Amino acid sequence: MGWDGDRPVSEAPWSAVEFEQRLRDKGRAYHIHHPFNVMLNTGRAEPEQIRGWVANRFYYQVSIPVKDAAILANCDDRSVRRNWVQRILDHDGYGDDPGGIESWIRLAESVGLRRAEVE
Repeated sequence: MGWDGDRPVSEAPWSAVEFEQRLRDKGRAYHIHHPFNVMLNTGRAEPEQIRGWVANRFYYQVSIPVKDAAILANCDDRSVRRNWVQRILDHDGYGDDPGGIESWIRLAESVGLRRAEVE
């Protein structure tokens, strides 16, 4: 008998009702229900909390193209690389498009952070 997450593989399949309920139960842990996310999206977050969230999220944003470049460096499938490289360009920018990272810097400045602080 194998194991598949929450149950042994040999267990009978869930009914449609049980499957839906288990799926909905998983959704309760989704980030949109986190107390900070609720505060942020209902206008109850303080300015300092918003600045902290923007700065933290900026770090995440600048890490994405680095991660994507590592994936590309280890990918031997040319067609996958040709599609995946767009993710890097979307974040870092290319040509006249300053990219998503620059958008996060502008957001940071708009909430009162300095570019140098965020970068």
